[in-house]
Amino acid sequence: MKICSEVKDEMKRFKMMFLNETRDCIFQKPISEIVVGGNKLGPFKKGDRVNLPNWVIEPLLKHEIADVVPEDAYDSLRRLQNLYREEEKQPHKLQTFQPYLYTALNRKVLRLQSDRTSIDPRKYDEIEKLQRMIPFLVETRLSKILRVAKSGAYQEKRKQMAYEERWLCEELIDLLSGWRQNILE
Repeated sequence: MKICSEVKDEMKRFKMMFLNETRDCIFQKPISEIVVGGNKLGPFKKGDRVNLPNWVIEPLLKHEIADVVPEDAYDSLRRLQNLYREEEKQPHKLQTFQPYLYTALNRKVLRLQSDRTSIDPRKYDEIEKLQRMIPFLVETRLSKILRVAKSGAYQEKRKQMAYEERWLCEELIDLLSGWRQNILE
């Protein structure tokens, strides 16, 4: 069994799920139309709020045509900082994470990095802060996920986890269960 390829396949699946998930965005500039899945949408005026899949929102964000509404911007630096503070404050409590958090953060960092030549210095700072904070958050969550997998509390805690965390916890539960069953044989 090759775990590495399975992990990559699972992460690709979560990426596809995220890209097809919809969020609300607000147009920052007028645009005559956009074509989504062969359908023409628009025209849009500045300030129009529209629910679109993330694969449509990403190029709009890149070209500064639209922004994700604040309540759907779970990948913002401020929200990430707040999540991390809460995770650190309560080391034995699993905070509720948005199901697509890790994929959204990954996509955001890639988007910000893709056009470093034209971004202002504040974006560099945001990229650096995101890149420093994500590993700390992941490590903090990992210890909590391990405790959940070991304790058998997965069903009651799963809704608080991101999809990647759910997958990992399920894999750990299977691995630990097999190990427990076979250790004394």
